[in-house]
Amino acid sequence: MHEIGALNEAVKLAERVAKENNVDKIKVLTLEVGELTGFLPVFFEKYFSVVVLDNPLFSECELKIENVRGEAMCNECHALYNVVKNEGACPRCHSRDKLILGGQEFKVKNIAY
Repeated sequence: MHEIGALNEAVKLAERVAKENNVDKIKVLTLEVGELTGFLPVFFEKYFSVVVLDNPLFSECELKIENVRGEAMCNECHALYNVVKNEGACPRCHSRDKLILGGQEFKVKNIAY
């Protein structure tokens, strides 16, 4: 369950930003999670309260997850397609030779206080 480790790092980053800006409460933490990362957003939602337990900085914090689709361009026919939906193969020519355009990111998108 590598989501907990990633979530811990996101929380540490938010803590550093809050400290640098003299903030005592974080209201919203927004994560951008690509569907090709292997991370399951449901686990971020499930374990967020555990990761921030007893941390007053996050006592009223809402976690928001923005999913980023796994998009690719076929290197054979140049079709654009969703990698997950098409199980990694181009829907037009069925090639698996592709350039990933998005969906591999895991980012702290926003820290609202």
